[in-house]
Amino acid sequence: MSTYKELNGLKIKYLSADPPAAQNGQVWYNSSNLRVEGVAGTGAWGSGGSYPVAIQSGAGFGTQTAAVGAGGTPPGNVGLKTFEYNGSSWTAVNNMSRTPTGSPYLSAYISGSGTLTAGWAAGGGYPTASTNVENYDGTTWTASAVLPATRGGGNSSGPQTAGLYFAGTTGSPPRPVVASTFEYDGEGWTAGGDLNTARTNAGSTGPTGSQTAALSFAGNKPSFTSKTEEYNGSSWTEVNFYPTSSSYVGYAGSQTDAIGFSGYNGPVLTATSLYDGTNWSSGPSLATGRLLYHTNAGTASAAIVFGGEGTTVLTNTEEWTVPLATGTISSS
Repeated sequence: MSTYKELNGLKIKYLSADPPAAQNGQVWYNSSNLRVEGVAGTGAWGSGGSYPVAIQSGAGFGTQTAAVGAGGTPPGNVGLKTFEYNGSSWTAVNNMSRTPTGSPYLSAYISGSGTLTAGWAAGGGYPTASTNVENYDGTTWTASAVLPATRGGGNSSGPQTAGLYFAGTTGSPPRPVVASTFEYDGEGWTAGGDLNTARTNAGSTGPTGSQTAALSFAGNKPSFTSKTEEYNGSSWTEVNFYPTSSSYVGYAGSQTDAIGFSGYNGPVLTATSLYDGTNWSSGPSLATGRLLYHTNAGTASAAIVFGGEGTTVLTNTEEWTVPLATGTISSS
């Protein structure tokens, strides 16, 4: 009889508790309950607590049960509001404190990443993009080192002390689309490798991404694209295409276990796609298609999306969950 190692090339990990961010297909032995456990199944979308305001084009980060939503439009103080999510309801906390740029939509098209207590948000502003960067400590936003160039509609990935900001648009209308990558250490920025395809409003990895393992997929340049690229810490490489040429896609996960969902390519989309590090496959659709939403929170097995625009500006929250599969130990 073949062993798991012979079939898969890996040993089953021996753990005292379930891993905090298990990936689809991962298997382990839990010594506390004496069970072999793993993540299996295609997952499903379910309803979460309503976002307190109808808003779009802001930042979201954290996890499914400890998320942050910040910024967006409409303009003024509403667009600077911040809310925290505990897995069931949203609570208002301190507003962002962005430096005014003369743009009426000061926090539109921003992008954020990190955790509830160590998050960050960069770029944004409409119609003129900005260099604004702020760090969040779970209570207060603090201005940080500005981006090396104005950006809006780009992607952020990774933790506060090892993040990436890439792609997007720059300057004032017509806001050219760019391919640049900037690396963030929580206090300053350095240049990284350029994408092969400049794009804006694309999908990416979320807070579980890193400076040496990030993902960029779909977006517009200005036409819709389905190209997917992986970042290794210095350069981007094109890999298998995203299933649909589209922009404003939602996203979460890592370079080897990611989820992309919804978006826009003429109609507003509801589709969900799953990435295993090589190939994309289809998953169950969202109940409400949307674009310009707050996202980038959670993992590929426990993601969240809230707000955005469907037929109207939305307040509903949807949660993506992949079930945990378990089995007993056999003596045979």
